[in-house]
Amino acid sequence: MPILDPLSFECVSHSEEQTQRLGARLAMFLPAVCVVALQGDLGAGKTHFARGVGVGWGAAQELRSPTYTMLQEHHRDPDTGARLYHVDLYRAERDADLESIGLRELIEENDGVVLIEWPERAEGWIPGDAIRVRFDATAGSKRNLTFSTHSASAWQILLKFRKQAFGV
Repeated sequence: MPILDPLSFECVSHSEEQTQRLGARLAMFLPAVCVVALQGDLGAGKTHFARGVGVGWGAAQELRSPTYTMLQEHHRDPDTGARLYHVDLYRAERDADLESIGLRELIEENDGVVLIEWPERAEGWIPGDAIRVRFDATAGSKRNLTFSTHSASAWQILLKFRKQAFGV
């Protein structure tokens, strides 16, 4: 019996900077329209990774934790019409909170990359083809990251990312 699910792999990040670089590398392979769910405890590295995705995607402004606004929309510089949505559901307590930011429409009528921190607060809303990244703090700034999906097409994206980032 395999230790991991068939459509997943793990890696270790040794610093916040390395976590951010991993996010930037993943962004190189993300399609124009997708959902990336970032799960982990407070301080586990989700926002550092999201910042890296923003850098790799080409966001005009640095991604910051949108905890108080729950949703931030980012554009490329120059603006090509592409969108990156950074969603932080830490403060979401019920479906009405998710509805108030238009999360259902954002996912169902998606026109960009949607990064969701704290996706477990909207678990029934996350599509099956989402790329999931689980962050587990181990010691200091060291983190175990597990990349997974339930989709064959998203798995191909993760395989390309893994090959580019780790050579395997």
